[in-house]
Amino acid sequence: MIRRSLFTPLLAGLVLLAPALQAAPERIVSADGSLTEIIYALGEEHRLVGVDTTSGYPQRARELPQIGYKRNISAEGTLSLAPQVLIATEDSGPETILRQLTAAGVVIHRYSAAPTLDTVRDKITGLAALVDKPEEGLELWDAVEASVAQAQTRLQAIEQPVRVMFVLSNANGSAIIGGENTHADTIIRLAGGVNAATGFEGYKPMPDEAIAAAQPDIILMMTREGNHEVNSEILSKPGFAMTPAAAERRLVKMDGMLMLGFGPRIGEAVEGLIRAFYPNAGQLAVQSAVQTTQ
Repeated sequence: MIRRSLFTPLLAGLVLLAPALQAAPERIVSADGSLTEIIYALGEEHRLVGVDTTSGYPQRARELPQIGYKRNISAEGTLSLAPQVLIATEDSGPETILRQLTAAGVVIHRYSAAPTLDTVRDKITGLAALVDKPEEGLELWDAVEASVAQAQTRLQAIEQPVRVMFVLSNANGSAIIGGENTHADTIIRLAGGVNAATGFEGYKPMPDEAIAAAQPDIILMMTREGNHEVNSEILSKPGFAMTPAAAERRLVKMDGMLMLGFGPRIGEAVEGLIRAFYPNAGQLAVQSAVQTTQ
């Protein structure tokens, strides 16, 4: 756990380095779903005047005016909301639009998009400082960190980790797979699995022969917009059909923002995946956020 006595001075320094906002901004637009979730978790949602299309949780966030997809936000749509601040991650953009917003007087606060727990901490504490709730931010991070640690207690008896392959999409028969240094890779490892896709970084197409050779025990996919009917026919597709995952009919599905958003619900995501990867490990009676086809 992070010691508050050591971390609080750092927060104070971040506040001093922030652009010249004399008080917590009253009009914030969010260009990232995880940042939106954090604002709600801090109880500061009244400051939000607009969000991007990845901001689907909590449900009421969808009622706010939208500024487009986080990587293709609308300058006109954003400026029409008269925000003081735009909160975004490093992968939000495009840069030309962000420069236009800055020129128009919008203060932009950007946070790391790295796939690590440290990033979750920094987003939480950074936003808490922005809305003048540093102590509440530390408390929220403590709770998030504890939820991940609690979920991982189920892994203590696991001797053989499962091999998991994350499939971002399988459109037109070309499977896009999550390699190393991705949010998918990190969440698989946090949940006690081994990423079956190695030797490359990012999300890239993978030939059928390589998929079969990777021998994943589980195929992991996203559901979107609350739709849990991900097509299980992928297990019969070339490459996938020759894996242990297909033989055992092990397809695990989870809401995309919950699994890969790396926001305040990451403990829930880790716990749900551990329950799906290792259904016989431990006896924690919690509601799983995933569906498993076996």
